[in-house]
Amino acid sequence: MKTLFFVLGLLLSCKPSKVKITETDEPISTEETAVEEVYLEPVGVIPADDCQQIDIGDKACNFRLADQNADTWDLYSHSGDLIILDFSTVWCYPCQMAGYYAQSIQDDYSDDGVQFVTILIDGATSGVEPTESEIDAWVSDHGITSAPILQGSRTKMLDPAGVGIEGYLLGAFPTYIYIGRDMKFIGGHVGFSDEYVRQQIEENL
Repeated sequence: MKTLFFVLGLLLSCKPSKVKITETDEPISTEETAVEEVYLEPVGVIPADDCQQIDIGDKACNFRLADQNADTWDLYSHSGDLIILDFSTVWCYPCQMAGYYAQSIQDDYSDDGVQFVTILIDGATSGVEPTESEIDAWVSDHGITSAPILQGSRTKMLDPAGVGIEGYLLGAFPTYIYIGRDMKFIGGHVGFSDEYVRQQIEENL
């Protein structure tokens, strides 16, 4: 089995501190679920029996998060695109540096059906969800015009069980995951290199 991630040599990345994720025992009614489906609420990862986030070739589980325009970005609505997911945090310096390349990559490959998507897992404090003002600052500081910047969180996007169904298994930031046009994983790495990201895009167009 080919594993999904490898670490780019000599590149800096930030390790997350451990955060306790609490679960609720409150039942979710069928009516609430139906509303989420209709209105595409930003609910994070949506577990399903036919998806997991562990190995190359696995089908990605759908997820929905709010973007910088307060719209809900839905992964499965981009089926047919080549998608690069950049999992970053506001507090991570290498993430901040890598963020300056997001818009130029999006601009250079948008006509080829490529989506470069940044998911901010934490804000300025490790383990704390990014605020709308932090999302706005990220967009402004990094010159983002069309590359989606999504408001994530550890609860919505990471898998506390470690089985890759309820969320992603991330060990450091930034982490990049590549999803093919058929919604299956084709690669991933920890750390950023503009040249390497572009090489992966070119090889999978």
